[in-house]
Amino acid sequence: MKNKIQRVAHPLLPVFAALLVLTACNKELPDPVPITPPAPTGQTIAQVVAANPNFSFLGAAIARAGTGLSFNPADPTAVYTVFAPDNDAFIASGIPSIAAINSLPAAQVAAIVNYHVVPGLRLGSADISTAFPNMYLQSTLVLSATPPLPYRMPVFPSRRTAGAFANQIPIKATDVQASNGVIHVVAGLLSPPSQVIAQIATANPNLTYLVAALQRADAGPPPGAPQLLPLLANPAANFTVFAPTNDAFNALFAALGLPQNINTIQALPTQQVWGIVAFHVITARAFSVNLAQGSSNAPSLIGQNLQFQVSPTSVQVRGPQNLIPGTPPTPFFANVTTANVHAINGVVHVVDAVLLPNP
Repeated sequence: MKNKIQRVAHPLLPVFAALLVLTACNKELPDPVPITPPAPTGQTIAQVVAANPNFSFLGAAIARAGTGLSFNPADPTAVYTVFAPDNDAFIASGIPSIAAINSLPAAQVAAIVNYHVVPGLRLGSADISTAFPNMYLQSTLVLSATPPLPYRMPVFPSRRTAGAFANQIPIKATDVQASNGVIHVVAGLLSPPSQVIAQIATANPNLTYLVAALQRADAGPPPGAPQLLPLLANPAANFTVFAPTNDAFNALFAALGLPQNINTIQALPTQQVWGIVAFHVITARAFSVNLAQGSSNAPSLIGQNLQFQVSPTSVQVRGPQNLIPGTPPTPFFANVTTANVHAINGVVHVVDAVLLPNP
């Protein structure tokens, strides 16, 4: 019996054959046909604003800003996320009329409008993170602060159980779609800051003890630790500072049996002062609305946690050594008495007690 050899065609033979033909002919492959994306449809951001009477103040601000705008809301090929103040938001922020907008310098109006826009991103409400620290997105507002140049001022969207926010401003309507982006309606103007944290502290007469403590700490920080005032003067940094008032320092000195005046700070060891002051700093920007309701923690610049107690009407913060003497000692919280002082490089919350870390 003869063996019958069955020939089975390999499934790739047609492919190999085609390749041989192409190689033998040595012909150039045809150019790919370009894929043209579909043209965007619907109204642009400029058209949405113009068509909505509740945005008449914003439309007037865009017109007043003129060539100072660093984005083009009418460009159908662009992509933007706009945190758009409606008329009520302008009024709530102290700008009562279109006439008032037109009376402001065009450059000032341009800075305000530019700060409400994030370029190159269509950020829907579902994309806004609920995590802490909150999102960090650069706006179209270019600051002249140095270093570095240019530096675009960031805006900080966040989402919490109480709703969505841009910085500390509530977002009252979301996801208004345009052909070139998305609009979220905000309840107030996002005010662009003009000073860094170090300048804010230095200019506040209720924070002179804090400035003295920063200077004392920088005279002799722990080995390898940075000086604090240069950090708080860096426009490209991102901090939250809980700033104790002069009265807060005096209350601490009284509890320790020390003289209640600013000169007491100069008598304290520099490294001890550095540790206490650095404990008041978080290396992320936290507006009051970014802190979770109830109890939560966040690490300070020295690594030890600050503890927060947040309600709809108050923000409190403490360190592990904020204790009222007794058996056992009773923990106490400092109250945020002035919240959300916005800086180029962070946010300041003024507190009524010095926060004390573990030794």
